[in-house]
Amino acid sequence: MKTGKRLKGVVISRPIVYGNIAIELPTQKSNNTHKWTVFLRGPNGQDISSFIHKVEFKLHETFVNNNRAFKTAPYEVTETGWGEFEIITKIYFPLSSGEKPISLYHMLKLYPPDSQAQTWPKGKPVNNFFYDELIFSDPTEEFFDALTKSAAGPEIPLKATGNHIFSLESEAAECKRLESAVSQVTEKYNEYKGRAQAAEIEIAELRRDIAALDAAR
Repeated sequence: MKTGKRLKGVVISRPIVYGNIAIELPTQKSNNTHKWTVFLRGPNGQDISSFIHKVEFKLHETFVNNNRAFKTAPYEVTETGWGEFEIITKIYFPLSSGEKPISLYHMLKLYPPDSQAQTWPKGKPVNNFFYDELIFSDPTEEFFDALTKSAAGPEIPLKATGNHIFSLESEAAECKRLESAVSQVTEKYNEYKGRAQAAEIEIAELRRDIAALDAAR
C-alpha cells in the first residue's frame, strides 16, 4: 500500500495544453458573434485525469454560473459571446498528493490577429493554445504512481500533425526564432551603448572646452 511518504530528490513533470478555440457564428440572432471552447488537456490527447482531481474555469462575471467546475474529463467549457476577457483555469490535485492548486491565466481570443483580419477565411477557427509543464518536486509515492500511470512513449511528437499541435520540430523552430530575437536585441543594445559612450566622451570634451574658455576670461 502506498503512503504519503515523499520521494526525496525526485522531480517529475507532466505536459498540458490550455487555451481556447473560437469560430464566428454564421448567423447572429443576438449580440453573440462567436462560439468558443476553453479547455485543459494533454498535448496529444493523453489522459491527464489520473493526476487531476478537479478543474475550475472562471469566466467573466456576466455569465450565469461563471465558475464552472469539472471532476472528470473532458475539462472544457463551450459558450457563445462577443467579447474577449481573461479566463482563470484552476487545477486541483488529489488530496493524497499534498500539492496546492495551480492557476493558469490567458485571454479568451475570438478574433484573428489584426495583421490577418482582412484575409482570414470565413469559418476558419481562431486557435489560442498554450503549452506548459506541471513540475512536481518530491511527490508522494501515491501521487508519483498517478503521475506515471498514463505516461507512455514520448509526450511530444517529432513533427506536428492535425492532432498534435505541438512538436519537437516546432519547438526547435521557436528556439531559433528566440535566439534570433535575442541576437537582434543584443546587437541594438551594443549599438546604443556605443552611442551613449561616444556621447559621454563628447560631453566631457565640451565641458573641458567650456572650462578652458572660462579660465581664459
